Amino acid sequence: MEKNIDKFLDEIVLKVKEERVKRNISQLALAQILGHKSPNYIAKIETRKHDVSYNLSHLYKIAYEFGIEVTDFIPPIQTPLK
Repeated sequence: MEKNIDKFLDEIVLKVKEERVKRNISQLALAQILGHKSPNYIAKIETRKHDVSYNLSHLYKIAYEFGIEVTDFIPPIQTPLK
């Protein structure tokens, strides 16, 4: 299950990055949206270093700024067959 969670978080990070790049928003600009002064935080998230990821508050702020729904970042959950 832990592997599934990591994959789920990786997909969220990838979707946020894709939207950021599509909108031509720098890591610094995204960091500022989240209340940080340095792009290092976003770089850590995008490389998934130290198991850092976006939280729900981050996703809300990003979705609001991008004019999309938070759910646009959330991939479907892959449930095991029973």
